[in-house]
Amino acid sequence: MDPGALRNFKDFLQLYNKMTEMCFQRCVNNVNSSRLDQDEIECIEDCSAKFIKCNNKLMQHFMEAQTEIVNKRIADVERQQEQQNQLEQTVSN
Repeated sequence: MDPGALRNFKDFLQLYNKMTEMCFQRCVNNVNSSRLDQDEIECIEDCSAKFIKCNNKLMQHFMEAQTEIVNKRIADVERQQEQQNQLEQTVSN
Protein backbone atom coordinates (compact mmCIF):
# COMPACT_ATOMS: atom_id res chain seq x y z
CA MET A 1 0.00 0.00 0.00
CA ASP A 2 1.19 3.49 -0.86
CA PRO A 3 2.66 5.21 2.26
CA GLY A 4 0.65 8.36 1.52
CA ALA A 5 -2.58 6.39 1.24
CA LEU A 6 -1.79 4.53 4.44
CA ARG A 7 -1.13 7.83 6.23
CA ASN A 8 -4.45 9.24 4.95
CA PHE A 9 -6.28 6.12 6.10
CA LYS A 10 -4.72 6.34 9.58
CA ASP A 11 -5.65 10.04 9.79
CA PHE A 12 -9.22 9.23 8.76
CA LEU A 13 -9.48 6.49 11.39
CA GLN A 14 -8.15 8.78 14.11
CA LEU A 15 -10.66 11.47 13.15
CA TYR A 16 -13.51 8.95 13.02
CA ASN A 17 -12.56 7.49 16.41
CA LYS A 18 -12.34 10.96 17.96
CA MET A 19 -15.76 11.92 16.59
CA THR A 20 -17.29 8.64 17.75
CA GLU A 21 -15.89 8.99 21.26
CA MET A 22 -16.90 12.64 21.57
CA CYS A 23 -20.46 12.11 20.31
CA PHE A 24 -20.91 8.98 22.43
CA GLN A 25 -19.87 10.79 25.58
CA ARG A 26 -22.11 13.74 24.77
CA CYS A 27 -25.20 11.88 23.58
CA VAL A 28 -25.50 8.42 25.09
CA ASN A 29 -27.07 8.62 28.52
CA ASN A 30 -28.28 5.07 29.07
CA VAL A 31 -25.80 2.23 28.50
CA ASN A 32 -28.20 -0.36 29.98
CA SER A 33 -30.15 -0.59 26.72
CA SER A 34 -28.80 -2.15 23.54
CA ARG A 35 -30.72 0.40 21.45
CA LEU A 36 -30.48 4.15 21.27
CA ASP A 37 -33.57 6.15 22.09
CA GLN A 38 -34.83 8.83 19.70
CA ASP A 39 -33.18 11.70 21.63
CA GLU A 40 -29.83 9.93 21.54
CA ILE A 41 -30.15 9.25 17.81
CA GLU A 42 -30.93 12.91 17.08
CA CYS A 43 -28.08 14.06 19.32
CA ILE A 44 -25.59 11.75 17.58
CA GLU A 45 -26.76 12.86 14.14
CA ASP A 46 -26.41 16.53 15.12
CA CYS A 47 -23.06 15.94 16.84
CA SER A 48 -21.56 14.06 13.91
CA ALA A 49 -22.88 16.60 11.37
CA LYS A 50 -21.41 19.47 13.39
CA PHE A 51 -18.08 17.67 13.74
CA ILE A 52 -17.92 16.96 9.99
CA LYS A 53 -18.82 20.57 9.09
CA CYS A 54 -16.22 21.89 11.51
CA ASN A 55 -13.57 19.56 10.11
CA ASN A 56 -14.42 20.54 6.52
CA LYS A 57 -14.21 24.24 7.38
CA LEU A 58 -10.91 23.71 9.17
CA MET A 59 -9.48 21.82 6.19
CA GLN A 60 -10.68 24.56 3.83
CA HIS A 61 -8.85 27.22 5.85
CA PHE A 62 -5.79 24.98 6.11
CA MET A 63 -5.69 24.52 2.33
CA GLU A 64 -6.01 28.27 1.78
CA ALA A 65 -3.20 28.97 4.25
CA GLN A 66 -1.07 26.22 2.72
CA THR A 67 -1.53 27.74 -0.74
CA GLU A 68 -0.41 31.14 0.56
CA ILE A 69 2.65 29.59 2.23
CA VAL A 70 3.63 27.73 -0.94
CA ASN A 71 3.18 30.84 -3.08
CA LYS A 72 5.30 32.85 -0.65
CA ARG A 73 8.06 30.22 -0.72
CA ILE A 74 7.99 30.16 -4.52
CA ALA A 75 8.31 33.96 -4.62
CA ASP A 76 11.21 33.80 -2.14
CA VAL A 77 13.02 31.17 -4.22
CA GLU A 78 12.48 33.19 -7.39
CA ARG A 79 13.78 36.31 -5.66
CA GLN A 80 16.85 34.45 -4.40
CA GLN A 81 17.45 33.01 -7.86
CA GLU A 82 17.23 36.49 -9.37
CA GLN A 83 19.69 37.84 -6.79
CA GLN A 84 22.04 34.94 -7.54
CA ASN A 85 21.81 35.63 -11.28
CA GLN A 86 22.56 39.33 -10.71
CA LEU A 87 25.53 38.46 -8.51
CA GLU A 88 26.91 36.06 -11.13
CA GLN A 89 26.53 38.72 -13.84
CA THR A 90 28.31 41.28 -11.65
CA VAL A 91 31.18 38.89 -10.92
CA SER A 92 31.57 37.84 -14.58
CA ASN A 93 31.77 41.51 -15.74
